[in-house]
Amino acid sequence: MAPQTPRSTLASERHGSRRHRYTPDSQASVRFKTPPPQTYRNRNMKLASIYVDQVIELPPKIDDYIRHILGITSWKDPVTAPNELQMHPRFTKLADEFLARSRQDASRCVLEAEWQSSLHHIVRTMAESLKGAVQINMSEKIWNADLKPKPAPLMLQNEAQDGRQTPTFEQAQTASPQIDLGLDMVTDLDCSELMSPPSHSESAVSSTSTNVANPYHIRTPKPDITIGLADDAFTPQQQGLLVSHQAYKSILSDPYAAEMGFRFPFMIVETKGLSEKGTLISAQNQAAVGGACMLKILKDLTNQAARSTDLHPKQESPPTTLAELSPAPTLCFSVVTEGPEHELWVHFEREDRFYMHHLETWRTTKKSHVEELVNWLGRIIEWGKGEFKEGIVEKLGRVPEVPNT
Repeated sequence: MAPQTPRSTLASERHGSRRHRYTPDSQASVRFKTPPPQTYRNRNMKLASIYVDQVIELPPKIDDYIRHILGITSWKDPVTAPNELQMHPRFTKLADEFLARSRQDASRCVLEAEWQSSLHHIVRTMAESLKGAVQINMSEKIWNADLKPKPAPLMLQNEAQDGRQTPTFEQAQTASPQIDLGLDMVTDLDCSELMSPPSHSESAVSSTSTNVANPYHIRTPKPDITIGLADDAFTPQQQGLLVSHQAYKSILSDPYAAEMGFRFPFMIVETKGLSEKGTLISAQNQAAVGGACMLKILKDLTNQAARSTDLHPKQESPPTTLAELSPAPTLCFSVVTEGPEHELWVHFEREDRFYMHHLETWRTTKKSHVEELVNWLGRIIEWGKGEFKEGIVEKLGRVPEVPNT
């Protein structure tokens, strides 16, 4: 009679068998805790080539263009009231209204919703004064997950003799991002954080989720306030072209998963209240991903315009480089808040890396800070209605029609 196999050995064999049958498909059912914001920034966002506070100084062209938008020649110059908005009586009252409400809200330690409402009133009043070209959206709707930067895949290979899966990180199929020598960057980064995440599909989770299917996930943006161009700001022909490319997913000019007739966002707002759950770093992380998505929309538009073989009426031949199509730097903005603390950031892309750089900070319980913040926002919104929209329209004139399928 053969000796009995110990129960511990049988249990070990069963466990080993289960490990051997583990596949990437089965991993989709595993749930992971959402990482803390510091880990999310230093690991997840870097894997997606999204960087916050990594550029010491702005590239000269970006720096010059931002000062042009703000109407200043030096960063020491005060930003004055925007040219068109200052003519509207409602604009002149905004700073005083914002100051009074901010002081009241700060004294009461109100939560996120009240701060969001205050800032929404400011930007909405500006947009309404510009007669429909700019649209403001304060929606609970999530953005299109296809806009998020795609990290390199992680492949699981069964290399261990005992049947256990060994994760092997694989180089992305696209060319590796190159460091732009024109940027001065902080370099004290842990290279181990630059490994690639799992390749299985991500869930479109909100920023409040506590469990995710992928430990390296990037949350789909859902900004508290989005500022962009109204659908009616374009001609019927341009609207039809945008609808076709939206359906074809070649230009997702409407960032929302459920289309809302909103086009080309150029500034977003992420607000946090005075509470334990509302932290500035979380708002910055959310804005960084949203900024990368806004830049992708603009990049897709430029790429489609560059594909066109039609000659521009005023040119002998079509442009051959993206630089010729985009003489002005491509950038967008975000505001992040924690109670009365308001930060303004700029977003831009270099060599397939998305950068978020701090421009200014204000505390809206101080009169001079509120006045300056209102002027900065007004200048950016006027730029959105003017030069930003003009650049969009010029490129749309080169974008080819979507072929019938």
